[in-house]
Amino acid sequence: MNNKYYPMNSAEVLDQVMEVYKKSFFKQLAVSVIFNIIFIVVFFIILFVSLIAMAAWFTGIATQTGLGAGSIIMIAGFMIFLLLGLSVYEALTGTGNALVTKQVFLGEHCKIGSVIKNTFKKMWIATAAAVANLIVFLPAFLVVGALIYLYITTLMRFDNWMNLSVAFTITSVIVLIVIVLAFFIICGTITMMSLSVAIFEGKWFFGAVKRSFALARPDFWKLVGLMAVWSVVTAVASYGIESFFSISSILIPYLLPQEIAFSLARITGSAQLVFSLALTMLLFPLSGIFFTLVYINQRIKHEGLDIELNLSALRTSMYIDQHSDKE
Repeated sequence: MNNKYYPMNSAEVLDQVMEVYKKSFFKQLAVSVIFNIIFIVVFFIILFVSLIAMAAWFTGIATQTGLGAGSIIMIAGFMIFLLLGLSVYEALTGTGNALVTKQVFLGEHCKIGSVIKNTFKKMWIATAAAVANLIVFLPAFLVVGALIYLYITTLMRFDNWMNLSVAFTITSVIVLIVIVLAFFIICGTITMMSLSVAIFEGKWFFGAVKRSFALARPDFWKLVGLMAVWSVVTAVASYGIESFFSISSILIPYLLPQEIAFSLARITGSAQLVFSLALTMLLFPLSGIFFTLVYINQRIKHEGLDIELNLSALRTSMYIDQHSDKE
């Protein structure tokens, strides 16, 4: 195809994810590391101060309303703080990765300093979209909780439920897991472009989710399948090395003498932690790239963004050719 930008199928989107990742590897990694460090430092400072304040507040409330009410208030406050922290984290890292991805994919000049500056400018609108995403996921959590409850209570109704066949138990658990994953994948498909919408279109809160669903709706079930494939790929990549270390730590005591096994187990445990952190830093940008490219591709497929981008690329090429001729 002569056009630089064109509607991509699912396989081409996945190929482009790896292509953009290779082109922007060090920039994506730098953005992830910088924002992870900033978030971790700020989050734990705020967490430490908040826990002290909440403990003091809890002591005062407990004397007035009783221990139970104080505990509920403290847990609720901590959960709200944790959800807001997760939303800010998603906003910071996701925005940085999305800005780098868009600039690299469109062939624009990408500077880390400019990306960091623009990320902080868009942090609050991206955080609002991340909070909206979590709220959209709440029904899925409730449904999953209800399904697990129904599963357990149904088993308990059998008089000899402890003697149920292994095949039935395994099959029922697999079916339950598939249903649970299906709910989360469908919710993830609805919200998969909301962060990109907030960043690039300035939509706030549920407006970003609504726009994300509008972009996904024409190809919804195709995107559900793409989301499922992406979830499997990232899960295998994430847990592959960690599983290797876990299996190694289990087998070491059976394969080596006790003294050597003990030392090697400690080394393996430390290596597992280091590799886990490194793997998180290396793989995290991939999700930001994936969701940004899906957003761009949906706009190309249904809103003619490719025409605008190709005309812009043509004008740029003509401008360069004219100036090179004059020289």
